[in-house]
Amino acid sequence: MRLMLFIKLILVSLCLALLAFGLIPDWTLINTLKIMALGIVLSVAITAFYPEIRGIKTGDTVAVVSDSAISSLIGRLGVAAAGGKKNQQIKITLQNGNEVTGVIESYTGIISPPKIRVIYEERMVE
Repeated sequence: MRLMLFIKLILVSLCLALLAFGLIPDWTLINTLKIMALGIVLSVAITAFYPEIRGIKTGDTVAVVSDSAISSLIGRLGVAAAGGKKNQQIKITLQNGNEVTGVIESYTGIISPPKIRVIYEERMVE
């Protein structure tokens, strides 16, 4: 998840640097390289801190696990029914229609969705 954000930010910063190089007459290659380096640093910083600031919003895809030691790649996927920050309880709707209440363990990894540890699971009776 963070990987896609990082790639998008890198592409935007490279496009802006090359656009400046093409449009500004006094712009040198060294100036372009400096702007590219600044863009890469900003991309890394935003990618590192953005999930902590944003938290989890309603509609985000999350991984639901029963134990903290389990990787979020192994967990069941669901959709957050409410927003929240780390260590808060939120409701999640699983793909099969069940509702789960869980605690936000961690935000997104490089390629994994946020990890939610199950506290209470409500199952549909048929």
